[in-house]
Amino acid sequence: MDAIEARLKALLARAEDCLARGAASGAAQARACLETLDRALLAGLWRAELAGGPGSFMDWLFYRKGLARRLKAGGVRADEDLLRAVHGGAGSPRLILLVTHACQLRCDYCRVRRYPARMTPQVADAGVRWLLGSLRSEVELQFFGGEPLLALDIVRRATLLAESLASGRAKRVRFLLTTNGLSLSDKALQFFRDHGFSLEFSCDGTYQTQLSQRKAAGGKDYYARLSRNLESLRAADIPYQVIAVVTPESVGRAQDEFRFLAGLGHRRIQLNYALGRFWDKDAAKELFRQMAAVSRLAAESGVAFVNQEAARREPVVLNSELTVDCDGGVFRETGVCLEEDFREMKRRFLVARVPGAGLFDAHASTQFDNLALLIGAYGRGDLRKTLLNNLGIGLRFLRKPPWKGAAG
Repeated sequence: MDAIEARLKALLARAEDCLARGAASGAAQARACLETLDRALLAGLWRAELAGGPGSFMDWLFYRKGLARRLKAGGVRADEDLLRAVHGGAGSPRLILLVTHACQLRCDYCRVRRYPARMTPQVADAGVRWLLGSLRSEVELQFFGGEPLLALDIVRRATLLAESLASGRAKRVRFLLTTNGLSLSDKALQFFRDHGFSLEFSCDGTYQTQLSQRKAAGGKDYYARLSRNLESLRAADIPYQVIAVVTPESVGRAQDEFRFLAGLGHRRIQLNYALGRFWDKDAAKELFRQMAAVSRLAAESGVAFVNQEAARREPVVLNSELTVDCDGGVFRETGVCLEEDFREMKRRFLVARVPGAGLFDAHASTQFDNLALLIGAYGRGDLRKTLLNNLGIGLRFLRKPPWKGAAG
């Protein structure tokens, strides 16, 4: 461990020295050092946790904030270039507005427990202003729920404000909305088309799979309505992808579900393996077998298999966008996939409140930070077992994707 610690400290010292010199070339070298450091920290913490405990790796949590403080104390001017160099390689340019907790469905694998909550215009405005105050020239605003179409007025308001602020600050803002599609109207589609939205439409596939995994409140059969709205989206000239979730129980049908969705004419399909569920050896083996088969099928049919794209970041369990909830609390999405109690998850991963959250970029987190936070929250019991299981699957996708060599 002493040798590993020495290497980590050497990387940090080199980055700090480069940033203290202030030259543009020094900033590039510093970013490279920090990225190498982040990868080494993630790998080291993963190995240490498998061996039974995180050891001293937890001392590195959010080390970039400490680096920024030391540079400032040493007389280095904390201008935008410095902040970009320190924080730019961490986190995501995306902010999620969780505009409502209401939803028509009760999906088996969803961890966002329903309770009455709806975002106010004031909270939405504060969240948008916070994001558009970012140092980044391009940012992304995602609308989520619950079902965000049940708060379409808030979506509209936030979109228009974001466009206005982006125009005044020479920034580019992209819009994304994730929906179950049941309230997708022609009027909503027109708004999304006019404002350059991309949509994620959740549909797990065939009638049987969809209604068994994504049950409606009250047990209603909504599949015909879902199909009509999905077809309307397909014909609407709006960028979108269909997201289907596979569980350990349904994984054997993943290729069939992909084929079904592709047969309906959908050209971008993503298969999400269910997080917060334990994948035993047989289920994990079948998952990778199915993903390889889907990759071949996608190539043959000309359909984009989104899991293969660079934007798909594995391990998914370590992705962590900043999320503004209906009450104005900002939390890291880190625990959403694991914690059954949504309120407890928010408490564990609370960051700040809007307004008053400070610089958006300063709250960025790396994959190492997210793993350290998860270990701190779920370092014992069944959730630790599930966390390491889900992380192991993600690392396997990262190191040996099943579509490498799947052709032919």
